[in-house]
Amino acid sequence: MSRHSPSSSYAISGANYVTIGIDFGTTYSGVSWTWSKAPNPDQIEVVHKWEVGNGDARNQGADKVPSKICYNDNGTVAKWGYTVMPKDRNQAQWFKLLLSDAALEKECERVRQTRLLLRKLKKSPVDVAADYLRCLWTHAIEVIEFTLGKITVDNMAFRVVLTVPANWDDTAVELTRKAAVQAGITESRFRGETTLRTVSEPEAAALAAWREAGLQWRPDLQLNDSFVVCDAGGGTVDLISYTVKSLNPLKLEMCVEATGDLCGAVYLDEGFESHIRAVVSANVYDRLDPEVKAKVFEYDWEGSAKRRYNGEPTIEYKVDIPGYRPNRRHPFGRRPTSTIILHGGHVGSIFQPVVGRAVDLVNIQVGAVQDKMNKLPKIVLLVGGFGENNFLLNQLKATFPKVTIQRPMNAWSVISRGAVIKGQSTTAESDTVTNFISGRSYGIMYDSPWDPFQHNRKDKYRCPLKGIDMARNQFKWYLKRGDSVSKMQPVTYSWKMKLRNIRELENVHGTIWVSNNPTPPSRYDSSNAKKLCRIRCNFRSDMFYDLTERQAVDGSKYRELEYVLNMNVAAGELEWVITWRNQQRGRKQISVDYMTR
Repeated sequence: MSRHSPSSSYAISGANYVTIGIDFGTTYSGVSWTWSKAPNPDQIEVVHKWEVGNGDARNQGADKVPSKICYNDNGTVAKWGYTVMPKDRNQAQWFKLLLSDAALEKECERVRQTRLLLRKLKKSPVDVAADYLRCLWTHAIEVIEFTLGKITVDNMAFRVVLTVPANWDDTAVELTRKAAVQAGITESRFRGETTLRTVSEPEAAALAAWREAGLQWRPDLQLNDSFVVCDAGGGTVDLISYTVKSLNPLKLEMCVEATGDLCGAVYLDEGFESHIRAVVSANVYDRLDPEVKAKVFEYDWEGSAKRRYNGEPTIEYKVDIPGYRPNRRHPFGRRPTSTIILHGGHVGSIFQPVVGRAVDLVNIQVGAVQDKMNKLPKIVLLVGGFGENNFLLNQLKATFPKVTIQRPMNAWSVISRGAVIKGQSTTAESDTVTNFISGRSYGIMYDSPWDPFQHNRKDKYRCPLKGIDMARNQFKWYLKRGDSVSKMQPVTYSWKMKLRNIRELENVHGTIWVSNNPTPPSRYDSSNAKKLCRIRCNFRSDMFYDLTERQAVDGSKYRELEYVLNMNVAAGELEWVITWRNQQRGRKQISVDYMTR
């Protein structure tokens, strides 16, 4: 289980601060930042100057760094990012996907290899994610200190915003947050507490694209018009749609439930590797030198076919595999070549399943917006590394001829820049996005007075306190899937607890349940809902005698505690507050235990 205390506010004390946005990606990660005294309030810097070791020096200026890390045999970090070379042992990649149960269900070869490595090193997915984020964070701070001066940065507070996929559940988000804390991002500093927030990747992209892609200047995008953000990244493709509710100041309203799936660019890489293995045979491919494989991926696939393919079937792509010699003899007596020719049809067979699923997701989102708003969205914003692929762009244009498909400049780093913009809002009132549409149902389990017309006989029992028949394990859902909730209006849970003695006030707790079903269940069975977290609160012992005293059927006395749990919901984060008789419990009195792996 993972534990943290909820934050009571976005705000951070002190006038001077650095806002840092972290885009922790499956294949590449990036960091952007700004500071409160920047000459231009819209100025956002992207972290570069990556260490490349023996790699390509051109990568020093890239907007992102590979999400790779390798270890010594004792489990200490040896290299990360661009310094990881193909022959390096104990290297982990795609480990972000191990934080999500949904990703584990769709396990691919590289994820399987990473899981085996973690087992060998006796590390959890959170451990590896934390090790990587620590390296990324350390480098980012060094760059910021080099730019502003270390003494200046030491005297500024940090606001950190970490991005997460829109379709991740709360458990995966909590594991990501736990990795960030373990990485040292929230360690205490001289200038006060570092705040850490999370935001969905498409929301971050929307914030940056609105500011940078000129959406505010489009004459055809007016009040009550909608647009779709398609964040096509390395591991996931996520979609969120917004309706424009105000232009000055900009206010956006999430209009339909976010959708997403594991159909990012890494699954193109899987398809390419499977195709090459089939052509040269598994035995030959598995014996190839790791550097040969890496060069095939980097130059012939990543730098050529993957980027150039646009759906044209007549174009050929060459893949040279040094050391490979086909068994068949070449006609006219020429020696067999190590070069494989991929025809457009071959590449299309790799692209079509992955891109087809991405287009299906956009189609579902566009259809949902049309059903809700009675009109098509005006724009589909295509962002993310996979979003720069021309075949995906062309397929979307062909599928949606009446909708503008727009790809902002520098789409690869747009998410970390948007995270910075998110961090500049310090209250729910100042947030650009005003609401959240829930992708799950949230509620509690309780015992209800028995109703033979409503309840299952299996749930019936006799209550020893009240002396009446009750139905155990019933659900009350306070927020249902598809509900829209304002970021300024918390979801309120009213709870009652029966206390036999004063000591029980020291450990008052309740469990929050979640269900992904379109219609949440009314009673529990083993498959229709699961525990999300347990909220614990320590109340003052002297308030015991202020509670209402009641008498059980056996004549014994007990006290009844009634309190309210407020759940503040935003895209990518949950915040919990407990009140009793309008008195809010302090942060030190509340803890949240998430039911993580």
